[in-house]
Formats: sequence, structure tokens, C-alpha cells
Amino acid sequence: MRRGFKAQAERSAAAARNALGLPPNAPIDPWSYAACLNVRVLDFSQLGLHPRAVSQLTVVDGDSWSAMTLQIDSTFAIVLNPAHAITRQRNDLMHELAHIVLCHTPARVEVSETGLLLLSDYSDDQEQEADWLAASLLLPRDGLVQLRSAGHSAADIASRYGVSEALCAWRLRMTGVDVQIRRAYR
Repeated sequence: MRRGFKAQAERSAAAARNALGLPPNAPIDPWSYAACLNVRVLDFSQLGLHPRAVSQLTVVDGDSWSAMTLQIDSTFAIVLNPAHAITRQRNDLMHELAHIVLCHTPARVEVSETGLLLLSDYSDDQEQEADWLAASLLLPRDGLVQLRSAGHSAADIASRYGVSEALCAWRLRMTGVDVQIRRAYR
């Protein structure tokens, strides 16, 4: 990751909450954030796919994809895998939005016959940045400090913010919040 990126991501997450009129530690709804960015989130069931394609994408290969960003000119749309838990979809949507906000350029691009641009295969650095920004948006560091200081478990915090316990535990570990809390109570 670029030097200073983590601090930039925290500032961007705070700015996003502000743009949505939310308090600094409030949970953020990824669909509202997408609307704020003028990014459409397409309903998978409304795509008109053949039933065999739906089965392939959601049952047979349901774990092979999470979300897809589509771009036509300067308009972005995102499709989420409906077979995944809502907590995963929230993170996947925020991750895709992070790529858009950060103006990431995919390493590989595919264009359909109709000119639809399918973005894929970002660099490892860009994936890490999107992961970090998505987690910053979903789990504000100050909120983590406040809730951990009050004795809340990772499961409680995850539930409050609508994310998986695994994502919350990752964010607590990666931000050093638990270490900070332990040091404060020594």
C-alpha cells in the first residue's frame, strides 16, 4: 500500500459519513453510499439471465465470484452475488465502491460485443487499498475504540455495523485497537 494510504482511507471514510449526513461513528449503508456516488447496484434477479446461468453463478460456482463492476463510459454499475450472506454483500459492495472512489485501473479489462466494459483483475496493491477503504467505511476506527473500551465483543460490534465477525476481528487486529485498549488499561 502507498505510504499514508491508511490515514487517507480513514479521512475518506469520515468524509463519506459526512456527505451522507451521518455521525462519525454511525453505521453506513453501502447502498446509500453507492447512490451518493451515482453508482447503480443492479438487482441480480432482474438481469434476465437464463435459469441455467443463474444456477451456475449462484449454486455451482457460487463461491467463485462476489461482485462485478460494469462500466459504460463514465457510468458504473455493480452486481452482487445474491448467494452470499448480506454481511458479505455489504463488504463486497463497499469493496467495489472503494475501487471506483480510488480511481483504480484494472490490470485486465474485458469488453463485450456491445461495448460493455467489464473491469477485473486489479493489482495486489489496489486490492489491499480497496479492502482497507471498504473496512474503514464499514467499521470506523473511532467507533471500534469507543465500543471496545465499553467492553463490547467483536460479535457485538459486527452486529451493530452489519458486517461479519471475521471482518470486524480483522479490522480490530489491523488497526491495533485491541493493543491500544490493553495499553490504556495498564
